[in-house]
Amino acid sequence: MVAISKGAMPQNPSQPTDEENQEVVPLVDKPAPLNVDQSADATKRDVGVAESPAFWLFMLFLASVTMTVGNKYVMKAWGDFANTLTLLQNGTAVLYLAINRHFGVLEMKPLTGQQWRVFAATAIFLTMQIVTSLKALPYVAIATVVVFRNTCTVIIAIIDYCFFGNKFSKLQVLSLVTTTIGMLIYAGKDINFDLVGYLWLVGNSFATIMNTFWNKVFITKYTKELKIQTSYGVSLIQQIETLPIVFVLAAFNNEGGAYIAFVPMDIYAKLTVLATCAGGVLIGIAYPKCFSLLSGTSVVVASTANKAVSIIIGMYLFGTKLSSVQVLGLGICVGGSLWYALEGKRKK
Repeated sequence: MVAISKGAMPQNPSQPTDEENQEVVPLVDKPAPLNVDQSADATKRDVGVAESPAFWLFMLFLASVTMTVGNKYVMKAWGDFANTLTLLQNGTAVLYLAINRHFGVLEMKPLTGQQWRVFAATAIFLTMQIVTSLKALPYVAIATVVVFRNTCTVIIAIIDYCFFGNKFSKLQVLSLVTTTIGMLIYAGKDINFDLVGYLWLVGNSFATIMNTFWNKVFITKYTKELKIQTSYGVSLIQQIETLPIVFVLAAFNNEGGAYIAFVPMDIYAKLTVLATCAGGVLIGIAYPKCFSLLSGTSVVVASTANKAVSIIIGMYLFGTKLSSVQVLGLGICVGGSLWYALEGKRKK
């Protein structure tokens, strides 16, 4: 589903630093400009599209919607080849990371055997996350996927409290309760309920939770405490290690006919396959860039808005119907999750 794991993004974007809400101050003195025109020209050169918050928010929106809606579209057209699609998406991510490492664009430290062994578990969980999500999409509405993801937030918070001693404010607890109530309302009246789809999403939730905590322990240790690897280096290791796993799964699932099934697909489906491969890379670029240009709260709100837009587009494209009770439950669930995220930023 996501080619570059968010957990492997630089500087742990889910936990913005104080500097994200402040202006960046140069650490070295610059000579004063000779005149106003030269100063204006320098400013224009420094502040371009590459540093525009609006541009990167749009890129994040484009990548998020592409990966959510695009994957569902592809899986409905090419549904027997989830592992092959994962191989293409993750392979694209590996190429991007490896090429940029070779040319020194992305900072990575030496890849050691210990790092490969530690992050092998992450590769397994990441593969489970992607494949189970793809398998679920043909059976369930995009709204259902969003509700399950928000439910993972609740479970992760509970585990955080019970086993990692993380404390939550009263408002955070109330927001988690709100999210849970919304999930129960939605699931209790899901007119698109499909047992197979729900089972895949349960597996997806398990993999998501396991991957979150494994990354929380080891990515933090290697990138922040020991500083023996960068987040991009961790991501490269994870993505490379998923490839043989997915290849074996594809062989076990008899996906040798993927190309034969791909050829007769319409041009829109073929282009969407390519778009999801690019989208996985783009979302890995856009997230850290948005966190570097905007406050963490702004990115959380934007991500929530992207989910809402994906649901609306999905309803239009796939003819998904939601009951009024489902819409109410969905709104409560997403609202509770957004509230929890905002309270977490405020607490920091």
